[in-house]
Amino acid sequence: MSLFTITGLTKEYGEGGAKVTALNNINLVIQQGKFIVITGASGSGKSTLLNMLGCMDRPTFGSILFEETDITTFSRKQMTSFRSENIGFVFQSYNLLPDLNALENVELSTELAKLSRSEGIRALSVVGLGNRMYHYPAELSGGEQQRVSIARAIAKNPRVLLADEPTGALDFNTGIMVLEVLKQIHLEQKTSILLITHNQEIAKIADIVISLRSGEIVGVYENDTPLPPSEVIW
Repeated sequence: MSLFTITGLTKEYGEGGAKVTALNNINLVIQQGKFIVITGASGSGKSTLLNMLGCMDRPTFGSILFEETDITTFSRKQMTSFRSENIGFVFQSYNLLPDLNALENVELSTELAKLSRSEGIRALSVVGLGNRMYHYPAELSGGEQQRVSIARAIAKNPRVLLADEPTGALDFNTGIMVLEVLKQIHLEQKTSILLITHNQEIAKIADIVISLRSGEIVGVYENDTPLPPSEVIW
């Protein structure tokens, strides 16, 4: 079943001679329940595409259907509601508030989604931090902080998890741990995951690999034998 159907998606910034085309006529169908890795060099349009799918920005041209609803026609209020109800975000920077402990940081997401505190506790347990929920960011390692940000993203049980270079600020061993958490969430909770990275090796864990270059899709590859993160080396 298709989750996103993207047609003629184009995003331009600036005007005249200063105009930059970040995405150029993207056509793509993203199936529900897949672990998808989007690869490409810096400036290839990966983050722009993720922002469009997450209703963080609007395209210049084209449409994105979420199932049968065109999310590119949404008002600002509808965009906010859509993100709150359907999308979880994980970024390279952890974006944790230093004066709040791990559970309180996760609770920010559950409060917006009007969920109970138990959802935050459950999410921290899923990412292996049930015994660290009252620790503050300064008391956590980089990998633990990233896992808190993942817990914050999944606490509301999103339909889609969008991860923008989630291992980019981490060393190899810690990065593998984070990828293992994401894989676990995908397999156990059946969450659709779209992860963008410049690291081609990470693509080996994906069900589907989408390659971007200069704002255009240059390849879509279905991986019949995705590797577990523990077998990926870079």
